[in-house]
Amino acid sequence: MSAETSPGLFPDAEPVPAPVVHHGAFCDVALNRPVHYAFTYGVPEELVDQVRPGVRVAVPFGRRREVGVCVATSDTTELAPGKVRAIADVLDPEPVVDEPLLELTRWMAGYYACSWGEALAAVLPAALKRERGTRKVVLTRPATGIGRSELSELEERWPKQHRLLRTLLDASGPLEKADLLRRTNLSDSPLQTLVRKGWIVTERVDAEPDELLSAETTARVKPEVLTEGQSLAVATIEGHLAAREGATVLLWGVTGSGKTEVYLRVIETALAQGRGAIVLVPEIALTPQTVGWFRSRFGEVAVLHSRMTDAQRLEMWRRVKRGECRVVVGARSAIFAPVEDLGVIVVDEEHEPSFKQGSAPRYHGRDLAVVRASKAGAVCVLGSATPSLESWRNAQRGRYELVQLARRVHGGAPPPVHVVDMRTEIAETKSTGLFSRRLTKELTETLARKEQAILFLNRRGWSPVLWCKACGETAKCHQCDVPLTFHRRLERLVCHSCCEEQRVPKACPTCTAPGLRFLGMGSEKIEQSLAAIFPEARVARMDSDTMLRREDYEETLAAFGRGDIDLLVGTQMIAKGLDFPKVTLVGIVSADSTLHLPDFRASERTFQLVSQVSGRAGRGDLAGRIIVQTIVPDHPAIVQAARHDYETFASAELTLRKELSYPPFGKLIRVVFEDEDPARVKETAGRCAAVLESLSLDGAVVLGPTEAPLALVRGRTRHHLLIKASEGAECLGRVRAFLVEFGAAQSRPRVTVDVDPVGMM
Repeated sequence: MSAETSPGLFPDAEPVPAPVVHHGAFCDVALNRPVHYAFTYGVPEELVDQVRPGVRVAVPFGRRREVGVCVATSDTTELAPGKVRAIADVLDPEPVVDEPLLELTRWMAGYYACSWGEALAAVLPAALKRERGTRKVVLTRPATGIGRSELSELEERWPKQHRLLRTLLDASGPLEKADLLRRTNLSDSPLQTLVRKGWIVTERVDAEPDELLSAETTARVKPEVLTEGQSLAVATIEGHLAAREGATVLLWGVTGSGKTEVYLRVIETALAQGRGAIVLVPEIALTPQTVGWFRSRFGEVAVLHSRMTDAQRLEMWRRVKRGECRVVVGARSAIFAPVEDLGVIVVDEEHEPSFKQGSAPRYHGRDLAVVRASKAGAVCVLGSATPSLESWRNAQRGRYELVQLARRVHGGAPPPVHVVDMRTEIAETKSTGLFSRRLTKELTETLARKEQAILFLNRRGWSPVLWCKACGETAKCHQCDVPLTFHRRLERLVCHSCCEEQRVPKACPTCTAPGLRFLGMGSEKIEQSLAAIFPEARVARMDSDTMLRREDYEETLAAFGRGDIDLLVGTQMIAKGLDFPKVTLVGIVSADSTLHLPDFRASERTFQLVSQVSGRAGRGDLAGRIIVQTIVPDHPAIVQAARHDYETFASAELTLRKELSYPPFGKLIRVVFEDEDPARVKETAGRCAAVLESLSLDGAVVLGPTEAPLALVRGRTRHHLLIKASEGAECLGRVRAFLVEFGAAQSRPRVTVDVDPVGMM
């Protein structure tokens, strides 16, 4: 359908008369633009034999030339001859998107309220979204002789240049330009200023091989005998493979129960049948250790993740397309890998919110895995020790087949969890120390036995709050509705939303009273406190402040695996995917950081986090122990996680969700409106809600609009509304179609449509 003939969904839309049908060669092209229709182009006679669904074509669009994907061909069109422009070129000798992926992206566009072109853009490597790809990357590094003295010159007058140069100086090697600008949330302008000064050097170089593939293969011993639970799981999945029927299996296994070995066995079976496999893991769990397990078993595997350069991703994508790699391991976008004859799709840690894409199209990798497997006649294996309530509910209803691994491979019960009430601790010790007496004692004994410990706190920096005792205000970012976090090494207050920095004020910015106090703790404070209490211990920290390059992440994990680090402090980077047999103690310094967020999933996230971090201990022959520090020890999420009792927690949480008609007992669509002009945001949000309510939404209700929990982000006011619908509500299709067109019609404010949101901030 063309722009000229798309039916308007607004009540006041003018009817468009149907043009005369014309004959010839035409194709529909999906462009990466937020519109709900494809564009019709004519096909020159010399290109007719080359145009087919799935090939990329270069087309004129306005005054520009863009790359799109042909999604259909036809001999007729209803457009008038003067309205049809011809494609400029065909860019591929063969389709780059096969029929199954075309069908999957069309489904995505309808379900996730995006355009077909946006869905196709998620499938293709970035280099294929342009007419000419590149094998070059731009690296940045400080010029020779540039150091801290030059940095101090920028501190007062040029804060953006200061932030850029400091980040480069802190890195132990060159950073890719795109990665540097993303980390600092800056445009290219301050970087180019530093280049002109001669303080930063940039160079275009050939893309290096992906470090994950060049890392040493980590052998995973293939057990001669599987446990009873593993054998049942493998037999169940292999039964579906043999039948070549689309099926979804929820593999619910406690941490250390051998889920990975089940994945490896069923992939072996799929490969023996001549079929392929895709393995999705959370980005932070995509380590050399994880990739090494699959390489040691299958040899050549393809790896796809967000830190790859465009050239690396394109080369890997082409190898999969040519059939050179039959096993693909990667983060959420690996679900689009062009694997022919898929047999198995594995989604490890399926509960992870990182499988949800944050930009259009806002798909969920887990749900797309289920859909793609169903369409391909493959088996989708969802693995987790703490399944999402959506998946758990689907298993209860028989939509997914449930297989349980109830025991650890090495036998024995899960490690004991001791919950420390920090309110009592503070009252009895008259101290506001970071570590309870129990945790300090356990750390001392662990170090004495030459074992290792992990301390987890899902908050980076030194202190998350700068508080004025006189007026009760906290220091907040001027651009965002969030408190500023103090980073001691930087001696700066930093906004974790927009990356802006401020010096620490000597007096309260609100009431001018002196004596501001730092409250709370972050991973930086934990690291330095451990170093002070245990001066002989080797302490390392893993968070986004210290892991500037992927190499940093891998080198730290390698050192921890060798035993060169005694105590590892970290945020969610260390919460999953780590398997180190000498780790016998895990300390969760504060289990409450996610519990009180304004999100109906807060309890579920807390339960999952405590359970997953706890699972890092006692994975070898040595016994493990977990210490959980909290100020709400009686909260069900904490209590049931300490008991390793997922079923009791899930049952109670599902009862509450059902009463409130929240997922998995209903559907949610969240619409966010953002703009620098608060009045424009409020007006547009109200107008959108009014039209939605006029659509006769049987089985659905519109909540809002109102201010978003984060009402100001990077200088933009944010309002949101929710469409809350019962399962199977027939109006959802009309709602999605309206929202696509409504968003496309707004130049300002920006309208974001999120179907099945995983975050409500």
